[in-house]
Amino acid sequence: MMLQDMLNELVKVMAGVTDCDACLVYLLEPAAGEIVLCASQLPHATEIGNIRLKIGEGVTGWVAQHRSVVALSAKASSDPRFKSFTSLPEDTFEAFLSVPLISSGEVIGVINIHHKKARQHSLEEVALISYVAEQMGGAIAKASLYDRSRAATRKVEMLAAVGHTIAADTAEGYLDRILQVISEMVAETFGSPVCSIMIVDEDKQELSIRAARCSSPEYLQKRPIKIENSLIGRVVHDRSYVAVPDVAAEKLYRYPELARKTGLTSLLSVPLIAGPRTIGTLNIYTRERRIFTDDEIGFAKAVAGQIALALENARLISETLEMKQILEARKVVERAKGILQQAHGMTEEEAYLELRSESRRLRKPMRDLAEAVILAEELHRRGKKREPFDRKDDCG
Repeated sequence: MMLQDMLNELVKVMAGVTDCDACLVYLLEPAAGEIVLCASQLPHATEIGNIRLKIGEGVTGWVAQHRSVVALSAKASSDPRFKSFTSLPEDTFEAFLSVPLISSGEVIGVINIHHKKARQHSLEEVALISYVAEQMGGAIAKASLYDRSRAATRKVEMLAAVGHTIAADTAEGYLDRILQVISEMVAETFGSPVCSIMIVDEDKQELSIRAARCSSPEYLQKRPIKIENSLIGRVVHDRSYVAVPDVAAEKLYRYPELARKTGLTSLLSVPLIAGPRTIGTLNIYTRERRIFTDDEIGFAKAVAGQIALALENARLISETLEMKQILEARKVVERAKGILQQAHGMTEEEAYLELRSESRRLRKPMRDLAEAVILAEELHRRGKKREPFDRKDDCG
């Protein structure tokens, strides 16, 4: 059974056992040091995954920290530990029972039982709920591990796909297609509405979007951003990732209004590093407030490394082709110079200056003129070869 299905089942079991008016399940995120709302008896689509408490914060955080039950029979919100959320009507209910979810002796979450009217929680009821919580805790931990394993597998598969794409296509010059595929795969892995790859323009000291998987067309229309005094520019400057829970509240973020309008909340930005240079950034946005885990950051860094490799390979291939073209052009010019020297008794320098002068006058590349000289010479030579045969025909 999937983790979310397991949590929904736990809510149903608790509602049936306690005849409560509301049941909420929070799970611990150790890396963030927070406890997060993950399931609810009442519909809370917006709040699921977004309501977070620090360990020790509120009654729920206190239960997670102390691994102890809290039973409030009436006026629950008046308890000094209580933290209220305006989006949760449950926080206005009278009775409140909070029980830790435990697996293998470790707290993995908290179950909150709410009653609209005052209610005295009996020892038997608390013992029963604690027992169910303990039994379900192990199953939830296994389901969570399974979900993480699946996510890790998807990430490994994606990295393999990225590597295969780079190996297959970089040499053929399909860099833009590669970057687009990578941005789409990263967005799918993170459940991200916007994932962009930005490239550094060293002359202008700007970052501009090179590829993006984007649910908001407005994001694609944003102008390049200056590296100096910008949040993503700091990633380039410091050669280190930045993780921001809420970009709209970040002073250095250059598009807070766009973030609000398009519903972008958290950002993970990772540098694309090629040797001593930072050549761009990989930017991953989420709609919900998110604390990125070490695993997620490590994965983003690995993908960024692949992107930097693709860009660097493309640069090297481009430079190699350019050098090849320069050498080929030089050979053509040298051959044309030799023809002019032989035909008109010019020195090597004079032949070169003649080609350069005509190139400027006609506004054509010197290689084109050199190829014209070579072609004229070949036609002249062929004409000479045919002359004896033509004369023979005349005599006949």
